[in-house]
Amino acid sequence: MKTIYKAIIIAVVLLAIGFFLGRWTTPPVEKIKYVKGDIVHDSIPYETLVPYKVVVPITKLLPTKPDTLWLSGKPIYIALKVDTQAIISEYVKEKYYDLTLFDNNDGKLKLGEVLQYNSIKKLTYEFTPIQKQTTIIKKRVLTPFVTASYNTNNFTGVGAGIYYHDIGASFKYVTDLREKYYEYGLYYKF
Repeated sequence: MKTIYKAIIIAVVLLAIGFFLGRWTTPPVEKIKYVKGDIVHDSIPYETLVPYKVVVPITKLLPTKPDTLWLSGKPIYIALKVDTQAIISEYVKEKYYDLTLFDNNDGKLKLGEVLQYNSIKKLTYEFTPIQKQTTIIKKRVLTPFVTASYNTNNFTGVGAGIYYHDIGASFKYVTDLREKYYEYGLYYKF
């Protein structure tokens, strides 16, 4: 009967030691991962795209084309006249713009714009956010465990052990109430 008490005391002591040493951890390892979020996109109707300020410049830069004056069959000078056809052609033209405002660790913002008749006809945006996920990993250096067993030969056992990183050792008391045995084990985690 005294060996049972010794085995129980040894198991409790090992469990207590394992419990307190099990709080010991390796230095934290920080793992940073950038995760793409859901894309946000929309189109802004042209009716809401009203300029808040309109400025007419003092000096006007207009497209010009050369013009030669002829006097008595000889050219006198070359004058520049406003090219009305080029102005109308620029006014009517649809211009499509696709701009990336930024593409960094915060995300990516793209703008699309259509200009026609000297005003914004369509404005679209697409924003892809990127979220920074930081994971701090602390692994226990010592991990205690307890075990209980029963087999078909009517042997029962109780024990305790401890893992040091991936290698473990255990002590187990095994009995069939007539014979008593002690079992020592060595383990490895994959």
